Amino acid sequence: MTTILMLLMFPIGLYVYYGMEKKDNRAYQAVFDNFYKETLNNKKLTKKDKLIRFEQMLEQNGYKIVEVTSTKVVAQKKILSMGLMMIGVGIYFIGLLVYLLYYFYIQAPHKIVFALNINEKDI
Repeated sequence: MTTILMLLMFPIGLYVYYGMEKKDNRAYQAVFDNFYKETLNNKKLTKKDKLIRFEQMLEQNGYKIVEVTSTKVVAQKKILSMGLMMIGVGIYFIGLLVYLLYYFYIQAPHKIVFALNINEKDI
């Protein structure tokens, strides 16, 4: 029974990673991009208020603030991929161990930069 599940995990993991996670990552990034545009175009807020809103948005979404200046906020967060974990299980658990080692020691965190000057924004 477990062998059948492990054999099914590989194609299911491929579907989850390429079919669902890639699409969801674009939608996830669009939320931040829309918030950035709305906040930047809000004329009622001061620069300091905009930076505070950026910080609050990032903290509410689990990002670690790594840099705050008078013109930008930089935050980062590692994102765990369930699709890649399922693919790892489908490769007889060795792939799962390799992915977890990659996640904890090699994977670069997802970085978001909110800058008041568009020239400073280097995502």
